[in-house]
Amino acid sequence: MASPMTHEEIPVAQTEADTKGDVVKDDGINVLINDQQQDGYNNRINVIEHEESAFVGMSRMQALRVFWRPTLFCYMCAFSVVMNGYQDSLPGGLLANAGFIKQFGTISDGEGGMALDAQHISVWSGVAYVAQFVGCLLGGVISDRFGRKIGMHALTLGYALGVIVEMVAKDWRHWLAAKLFTGLGGGLAQGTMLSYMNEISPAQIRGYLLSTYGAAYAVGQLFIAIALQIVDTTDPEGYLKAVYSEWVVLGPWIIMSLLLPESPWHYARQGREDLTKELLNRIYKGISGYDTDREYAVMVMEIEREKEARHTNKQTSWKDILVGPNLKRTFAGVCALAMQNWVGSSVVFNYTTYFFQQAGIPQPFQANVIVYCILIGANIVSFYLVERAGRRSLILYGGVASAVLCVIIGTMGVIEQTTATQSASLAVICMWVVVYALCFAGTGWLLAGEISTPRLRAKTASFIAATNAIAGTLYNTTVPLMLGSDGAGARNWGLKTLYMFAILSAVGTVLCFFLVPETKGRTFNELDEMYEAGIAPRKMKKYITRIEEAGLKVHSA
Repeated sequence: MASPMTHEEIPVAQTEADTKGDVVKDDGINVLINDQQQDGYNNRINVIEHEESAFVGMSRMQALRVFWRPTLFCYMCAFSVVMNGYQDSLPGGLLANAGFIKQFGTISDGEGGMALDAQHISVWSGVAYVAQFVGCLLGGVISDRFGRKIGMHALTLGYALGVIVEMVAKDWRHWLAAKLFTGLGGGLAQGTMLSYMNEISPAQIRGYLLSTYGAAYAVGQLFIAIALQIVDTTDPEGYLKAVYSEWVVLGPWIIMSLLLPESPWHYARQGREDLTKELLNRIYKGISGYDTDREYAVMVMEIEREKEARHTNKQTSWKDILVGPNLKRTFAGVCALAMQNWVGSSVVFNYTTYFFQQAGIPQPFQANVIVYCILIGANIVSFYLVERAGRRSLILYGGVASAVLCVIIGTMGVIEQTTATQSASLAVICMWVVVYALCFAGTGWLLAGEISTPRLRAKTASFIAATNAIAGTLYNTTVPLMLGSDGAGARNWGLKTLYMFAILSAVGTVLCFFLVPETKGRTFNELDEMYEAGIAPRKMKKYITRIEEAGLKVHSA
């Protein structure tokens, strides 16, 4: 395989007329030199051209029309993410349900009734996120060794077992076991689906398609908010109806998981050419001009280049994602996704209803539904912004805005609570939700999936998701204690909890400024080129890559 060429080796503006229009001496020597230079130039362009897909120069709108089948597959993947959002938000919503409190409450509320112990709430959240951490790591291992499809079946099993245990749970320990299974399923989903969606998405619309991950998660959150509202108004103690409703989301995903094809990259890494081409033909069926042989050759070249960079043909290991340029790429993804926690999502979303109750906002269930409707609407707008404004810009501007809004919300918890301050709190929280949806909900997951080199994609995405789960464990075991007023360790901070997240938002924004690159419109080969060349992430947006210099792709700053 030809070694990567430096920028100096490729003439940027040289054309055939330029090279063959020079003055030629009578002896013909210069004619020979010019012909050799032109042949060498053409050969270099030919090599560069065949390092990328034949569709690399296609516009976003063209790609969206042409690649409708992989787009459909990505939408089908979203059903697993809907279940993830549904399940993650269910516990926080049930905390305010009278039937749930009656079943799982263990302490007195001081008025003759029962209340949930803040420590139990903390343990439920902590175990769920620890299980999610394990699931994220397992997702990467299973996906690399057995394929993305096996990973899909594993996450389905985790979700199903969790819902079954929830249905039969009688005390807080049973509910704890349910959180173990559902957390494992959520981790497997994050460790598997990001890699899968990334591998079948064309570069031009990769941002749009991976942004559906955040939108689908928000849809799951809205569905459970609506389900809990219906339960609250029709049968306030019938919390099991909300549990049963999980099958409405899980059922369609089970069907979709059986219909989705395996990722062709899985077989390409194993050198199984026939199976890889068979999958390419299935996923990209009917596309005019699609050359399976060329696209397979591009995949093989990328895999071989990564092996050459590592100086080994061995299977990837976890340490590979923490060595050399891959270390920078991994921690760029970690910081981008961690911003979801740093800006306060563990307060606003995971415990929305509970949070609103503690904040004194009347009818918290209705406020819950309003928040998630805003979240989905803003998420849809982010599909456009992530490809127009770019990933890096959204994260940086969003980080600054979130820090300011967290300070404002925290201040609302200091002043005297009146109807006016409660309404103002809800309004500012809604503004925070808009910023979160536009800048972090989809962007964090998008960068987690696309930042790595293809050969390490599954392990990198799993590691990034796992670190996010660790952060979730920390925040979701401490946040209930910060918000709660009952049980040992409860601090009853209420809205003032957001002061801490204002500081984390500011720190995270600074880290992202130095670590997170602009990946909008970049192919995986371009990202590899820039990281191997040691280009600073903040300067990658303006960097001219080899295929752009060769005129095969238009640079979009």
